[in-house]
Amino acid sequence: MAFILVFTRVSAMLSIFVLFRRELITGRIVISLSGILAIYVVLLYPVKAINFDLYSVSMLTQELFQLFIGLIAGLIVNLVFEVFVAYGQIVSTQVGLGFASMVDPRFGSISNLTQFYMIFTALIFLYLNGHLYLLKTIVDSFSVLPVYQSFVPTDLISAVINYSGVIFSGAIVLSISLVIAMLLCNLALAVMTKFAPQFNLFSIGINMTLILGLLFAYITFPIFITQATNIIQDCFGHLHDLLVK
Repeated sequence: MAFILVFTRVSAMLSIFVLFRRELITGRIVISLSGILAIYVVLLYPVKAINFDLYSVSMLTQELFQLFIGLIAGLIVNLVFEVFVAYGQIVSTQVGLGFASMVDPRFGSISNLTQFYMIFTALIFLYLNGHLYLLKTIVDSFSVLPVYQSFVPTDLISAVINYSGVIFSGAIVLSISLVIAMLLCNLALAVMTKFAPQFNLFSIGINMTLILGLLFAYITFPIFITQATNIIQDCFGHLHDLLVK
């Protein structure tokens, strides 16, 4: 019974985790990794004896509770990646690459520039050992939220809802410099069009906006790396406070 409950929480977290939602990572890999972690938790963590019947309502309630905890853990980490999806879409719209879109099975229709930022976000996440920290947090959560308890913390849902605001605040912090630069560029093009009516805005202005936008994206890329590191580390602390403390 303990193994089933632990396996439910871990597998729920891994199945919703955005880096595991890829074509190369099949359900067998997720199930195998979840089983290994569940055996580790059952053997090394003190698990109180569970006297539930396998087909009882109490067992179903416990499984739903473990499923909820695992989904919450995976959702918090996914919110961080949604920050960079929003950032990439804002930058693509300002630069003029919003039309260059592709279909991603994880995020839907996104621009190619957004896909570029998402690849680097995944690399930063792995460089900071985020995958190891996520597994450690979900394993340590069994000491705070054991499998034999059937209550949901009252502040858990509200904390996740409040933290979801990082999608907007983080995307604005990341893109504010490039948005201001593109605004000044558009103002300069407007002034040039006013003083030179023969200046064809559609033939020259769009190309200039695209070139300058990509140049600004290149210049602000170190800022993106720094801010992305801070946002991901803040997610680690928030996840630890929510599930372990």
